[in-house]
Amino acid sequence: MSQRSDNTEENVTVKGYGVPLEDLQLNLQHFDRFSDGLMNPEVPVPDGVVGRDGHPSEKRYGVYRNNVMASLIDALAANFPAVHDLVGRDYFRALAAEFIRENPPEQPVLSEFGSNFSEFIGAFPPLADYPYLKDVVAMEWAWLRVYHGANATAVAPDVLTTVDPAKLGDAVFTPIPAYRLVYSRFPLNRIWKQTRSDHVEGFTPEADQAILICRPDMDVTLTGLPQDVAAFADLLFFGKTLGEAAEAVAPAYEGFDLSQALGSLLSARVFARVDVKA
Repeated sequence: MSQRSDNTEENVTVKGYGVPLEDLQLNLQHFDRFSDGLMNPEVPVPDGVVGRDGHPSEKRYGVYRNNVMASLIDALAANFPAVHDLVGRDYFRALAAEFIRENPPEQPVLSEFGSNFSEFIGAFPPLADYPYLKDVVAMEWAWLRVYHGANATAVAPDVLTTVDPAKLGDAVFTPIPAYRLVYSRFPLNRIWKQTRSDHVEGFTPEADQAILICRPDMDVTLTGLPQDVAAFADLLFFGKTLGEAAEAVAPAYEGFDLSQALGSLLSARVFARVDVKA
């Protein structure tokens, strides 16, 4: 004889189990209309948002709209403080509102909100005369990704002393997870110093910049790289051996100094491992 659980009847009557499917679908439709209207002021007041008189309340729903929009604008300003300072508070809030209506967050982690803000600004007609803003946003997003990147222990700058000199050309450099390499034709280092921090080290030309952003320890560091070193770094980051990267970069950049380039990257502590390819 089969045994029946003592709590079978209790499980059947648990609140919510007996709700008809059509009622659940209707509730979801109400939720969608409510949330859609938060981003779009042209959406009418959804059913259920009523005043004391029992009629739809635009004022009451407006409170929800304003609070949600203000919170998202504040989150965007926190993620992109340099752009906020460059365009000014009032302009930024109007700009952010336009962006949010077209690109509402798709997940609840607001520190990850704004991944396509750079593309939006680059295509925003009123900012066509300020093309550098797109790159500033891209750099701030890269900084944010590095700041929240996974932790890893970086190798010491003298790590190559442990590698057999005869096999150095076969060395493969694995970067730490928390790094980004940002390119721009504008002097981002000067903009960054004026709006965020004065800690930008290394070679930083006035234009055609490459800036290495990484977090080998607790703090995010920024290092300006010459174009040849940046190209060399890119190849190492994508798994090329030291010899392959050097052979590719040397003919393209007159005066490329392998020792200096490798020293700059090791000093930035952007590598997590150095292995010799078999």
